[in-house]
Amino acid sequence: MIARWTSFAVGLALLLAPLVLGYGEVGPILHDVAVGLLVCIGTVAAIEWPPARYALAAPAAWLVWTGRGATEPAAGVAEMTAGAALLVLAFVPGARAVPRLGREDRPDHARA
Repeated sequence: MIARWTSFAVGLALLLAPLVLGYGEVGPILHDVAVGLLVCIGTVAAIEWPPARYALAAPAAWLVWTGRGATEPAAGVAEMTAGAALLVLAFVPGARAVPRLGREDRPDHARA
């Protein structure tokens, strides 16, 4: 669950990056706001339906690819950083996917 909320935070960071970093061109502003919204919506979907987390790899790869050729250096760094973080977080399993061992399931617990 932590990975999903971190992905959501990355999406919010993309939304706020043009304001914080002060982009000078309209194109990078619109791009980061649009992709940030897409990431936030995709993350909410992944919280409800865990296999949707793999779909976040597509905008992550797109951010890394477009960040390499960005005309504004600040936008390029923000996009590549966000893309790399999202790519890693897309493959982190959620809490529901990792089974927890109860007391009766532990091998050291004596069964009566």
